[in-house]
Amino acid sequence: MAEGEKIRCGTAPSGVKYALRRSSGQVAWCALSIGAGTRDEAGFPAGIAHFTEHNIFRGTSRKSAKVISSYLDRLGGELNAFTTKEEIVLHATILREDLPKAIGLLFELATDSVFPEDEIETERGVVLDEIISYKDNPAEDVYDKFESMLFEGHPLSTPILGTSASVKKIKPDMLRRFVKEKFIPSRMALSVVADIDLDKLEKQILKSINNVFPQGN
Repeated sequence: MAEGEKIRCGTAPSGVKYALRRSSGQVAWCALSIGAGTRDEAGFPAGIAHFTEHNIFRGTSRKSAKVISSYLDRLGGELNAFTTKEEIVLHATILREDLPKAIGLLFELATDSVFPEDEIETERGVVLDEIISYKDNPAEDVYDKFESMLFEGHPLSTPILGTSASVKKIKPDMLRRFVKEKFIPSRMALSVVADIDLDKLEKQILKSINNVFPQGN
């Protein structure tokens, strides 16, 4: 490590990019950014990126929704996500010694979610309520209308939440196809902030990425 170096960036053999920052303290933060936001929804119902983000926590082949929701909580950490017009971001805050568990969970959610149909219907109701609440918020509604006019004819004109009609069209197989097409290594970037020597942290990160995408696959 270069003297005084606090930030390191690189690309794993699989194509996953990473950015690491040395900080101080016991708490670490990590985020997996996936270039699959609203602008990438061509061929899918509007709002599928945001709907995918909601459903990505509803179970993997190894963990149920209940296990996922408590996995970091029991370690004193937290897990969350958000969607923009450019990306979906899964992020976690955790004690630095539990960082590998948090990173492993982010990748598991991004690559192994199964989208159970009953859970999808529950989340559909949540998102539809969210759309209604935005309509009741003049500031949010005006901003969406402004962007629809500013980017008219471009994917960026679509509201992140989609519409009630478009969200009702989203099926489990569409979510799986969206993830298969968009959640690929070249679209992923992992960011980590922790009080860990950058050489050691980089080795940890590359090991985690290579476990998910071995031999550059």
